[in-house]
Parts: sequence; C-alpha cells; structure tokens
Amino acid sequence: MLVKFPKRYYLVFAFLALITAIAVYWGTSRIIQQEEAARTLNLERANREAAKEFQEALNNYATLISGVKSYIEISNGSFTENDISSFIERQLGGLIMERPFSVSYIDTSHIFIFDFTMQPVPNANLVGKSIAKFIGKEGTLRMDSLMRKSNFYASDPTNLLEGRVGLPLGFGVLDSLGNSMGYITSIAEFAPILDKAYVHTNKDDFVFKFKSSNGNYFDRSRAHNGQKIYSVNEDPEFFKNFDVKEETYISSVVPFYNKEFILSTAYKKSHEGFLALGVTSCLWYLAILGFMFFLISQYYLYERKNKIIASQKVRLSELVATKNKFFSILANDLRGPLSSVINFLDVLKVEHANNNQNTTIINSLEDSSRNSISLLDNLLKWSKLQTDQVEFTPVALDIMSITKDQIKIQNHALQNKGLNIRLESSFKGEVVGDKNMVATIIRNVLSNAIKFSHDNDIIVIELTRLDNKFVFSIEDNGIGIPEHDKQRLFDLTEITSRVGTRNEKGSGLGLVLSNEYLKAHRGDILIESEDGKGTLVTFTLPLG
Repeated sequence: MLVKFPKRYYLVFAFLALITAIAVYWGTSRIIQQEEAARTLNLERANREAAKEFQEALNNYATLISGVKSYIEISNGSFTENDISSFIERQLGGLIMERPFSVSYIDTSHIFIFDFTMQPVPNANLVGKSIAKFIGKEGTLRMDSLMRKSNFYASDPTNLLEGRVGLPLGFGVLDSLGNSMGYITSIAEFAPILDKAYVHTNKDDFVFKFKSSNGNYFDRSRAHNGQKIYSVNEDPEFFKNFDVKEETYISSVVPFYNKEFILSTAYKKSHEGFLALGVTSCLWYLAILGFMFFLISQYYLYERKNKIIASQKVRLSELVATKNKFFSILANDLRGPLSSVINFLDVLKVEHANNNQNTTIINSLEDSSRNSISLLDNLLKWSKLQTDQVEFTPVALDIMSITKDQIKIQNHALQNKGLNIRLESSFKGEVVGDKNMVATIIRNVLSNAIKFSHDNDIIVIELTRLDNKFVFSIEDNGIGIPEHDKQRLFDLTEITSRVGTRNEKGSGLGLVLSNEYLKAHRGDILIESEDGKGTLVTFTLPLG
C-alpha cells in the first residue's frame, strides 16, 4: 500500500539525497584521484627502471669499445684483426653483454682493411671494398671528418639482417702525430641492449617506445629510419601494436655520446577500475537512498502511530478520570446513608434488647453496614489517590495514640468475636508522616487481623525501632493466607478476597491502598503467613 507523506518529508528526503550525492561524489573522486596518483607513480617508476637498465646496457657497450680504443692507442697503430678480436674476447669476460655483431677497420682511402663478425652470421666479405659504395658521397665526406677525430661517434640504429638491428659506435684512429690512420666501427646488436629495459617490468602492463633524437623509431627487430627493412616479423612489443594515446606516455632521455635516445612508457590498457568504481558508487548511492527512504517511512509510521496512541491515551485518561470521579461521588454519597443506617440500628438495638432474635438480626445488619462503610471509605480514598486529590502532609505523629484510636474504632468487632488486643511498645520517639494515611494503614491491617482471627483469640500489636526505621507489627492466630494468594496481595489486577471466620466479606482493596500509602512515606510492608496458622503483618516507616 502506497503511503502519502507530508510535504516536509519529501523535502527532508531530497535534502538528504543531495547531501549523500555530494558525499558519494566527493568520496569517489578522492578514490579515483588516489588511484590515478598511484598509477602515475607506478608508471614513473617503471619508466625510470627501464631507462636505468637501458643506460647501463649502453654503458657496458661503450666500456667494451673504450677498451678497444685504448688498446689501439697503446699499440701506436700496429694492430691486426686477430689482435682486436682476441682483445674483445678477453674484455667480454668481465662484462655482462653480448658479443658485438661486427667490427670493421677502414683506412683513409675508405677501403675495408678488415671486417669480422663475432656472431654466427654469413660473412659479408667487405675486405678490400670501398665504403663509399654503401654510404654514398655525403656519407664519405662525413667519414673523412670523423677519421680526423679520436672522439666516439654513435650513429642511428640500423637494419642489419633478418630480425636484427645494430647500433654503430666508432672512433678515428690517429698516429702519435695526430694524423688519421683510419676509422674503427663496431656494431652491437641492439636487441639484447633493449631487452634490459624489459627486465624489471611487467610486459603485460606496460608498453615501451624507443626513439632516436632525430625522431626515428626502433625496436628489437627493426629500425624505422627509411632504410631497407630485412625483418619480416616485427617486434610484438612495438608500441604501434597497441591502442595507446600519445599523451599517456612518460618519457626519459638516455644519452649516448653524440646521440640521445628517448625511452617512453605507458600503460597498455586504460584503468577499467574507474568504471567499476563508478558503477559501485552508483549502486551504493541507490542503496543508501533506499535505506534513507525506509528510515523516513518508518519514522513517519512511528510518528503517526504515536499520535494515535497519544490520542487514545488522552481519551483513556479522560475515561479513567471519569470513572474515578464516579467512584468518588458514589462512595461519598453512599457513606452518609450507611452511617445513618448504623445509627438507626443502634436505636433499634436498645429498644429490642430483650428480644434475642431481633438483636441478632440488628447486629448482623450493623456488621454488614460497618463493613460496607469500611469498603466505601477505602474506595473513596483509592479514587482520590488515583486522581491526585490526596495531599501528603507529613507531621510529627504520636503513633501509640493513633494505634489506640484505631483499636477503639474496631472495639465493636473485637467484642463480637471476643478478641483481646495485646499492645506492646518499646518505641520511644516520633514518627513523621501523614496522619490520615498512617491511621488508614493501621485500621486496614487491624481490620484484617480481626476478620481472619478465630473467636476468643489474642491479637498482638508491637511497636519497635530497628536502626533508623519505625516498625509496626500485628500478629494473629487465624486462618492464614494460602501461598498462591500471597503473591497477588498487592496486585490491583488480581485482587484476592477471602471471607473471615464469621463469613465477613472483604474487597482486598485495603492492603493495596495501604501499600500505596507506604510508598508515599518511603516505607515497606511485609506479610508472613502460613495457611491455617495465622499471619504476621509488618510495616516500616523511616525516622528522621
């Protein structure tokens, strides 16, 4: 069933939904920012590690060729192909790198003096041939310039044979007078050098892009510089094989003599977690909205039920007040006529003193009337207590005097059953309390003792002090109270009532009223009884 809420509930829900949306958006944005920052740091670390390994591999190659250059300078130009080959083999024992692809020596006439390969490849048989045939006029002029310098010169990566890319590095050979004797060129296979960049990197996550400073790209299989490409199969990790945006790359520059290589790194795939996070955030937002709507609807139903309950409570209070007022009026109005009946019965008893039959009837009527008055009196006081018409007025009390007055009031009932009262007191001091309430308590417990005592028995009343409490106890040897009734003596919903030893009727209201009065005094009542063996009733009142 659909519930139509007041307008303010929709406004509250809309406000909470807006606040929640802002919170979820902010939280999701923060997480995405942190994820992006972490991915960027991871990418920077991968690029940095790759550049470091690449640089180290290039340095190893340069170290090897530097050793060759030093050896030639020491030999003062007196060296052979075998000398250079043997020296390189010795040097490779201390370096972690592959053998160079080839080593060539060209004289000042641009003729190959020697050219040997250090890897198992077909011999090109270049000895005795002119390099001009391969590099052209412009290349020859550049070679003339390089021959006159002993500095290292690195050329762009070049395509060699099937699946192989080479990195040339050379230097001019000068005699002791600084005259050019020729030019030494070493070509290292680039694939093992580039492989170093992949050593500490997960290829499933990252892609690398290698580029020379002149803008030419290369990989482990090909150099994309306009030269003839021998390789049929390109490097599977070539960056163009992946759909990666240019702006996502992070680059590092790796210097190598006169060259600079640019190593760029990027993620192969965009972060799919962002989409999943967005979907999850939306689902959480909808779940929170649903929960908030549930809480608001429950609160509305709770508020509506509370209003109904409050309305019913007011109505019930009015009904209870009306009932209590009715009882009060009823008890008050009946008390007067019953008192008049007792008075007329006293007159009749004097007139019929010589007629035993009439006297018995009159006495029975008088007892019934007195019991009715006692009941009405308790009922009247109970109704006043329930309607807050009873004022608690504590004063200093003469408890002995009050007790004697209540015994005197009950004198007629005592004489009818031939009962004796033994009043004992070791109490000295004053009790502070409401006189009418205390008198009612004593009258009710005394009335019960008389009602349930056998004819010609003794009722013992004792007034004592225990610590800071006044103790009033009254004991009879009457019919006692069954165990199952003792648990209900002060329960208004289950008032227990027993007839007395002479079939005196009771309402059970007296003990309930007495207990309420004792609570007003912060006192207690205790009843000890055994069925058929009498009852001991004790109540206490605080002193001071």
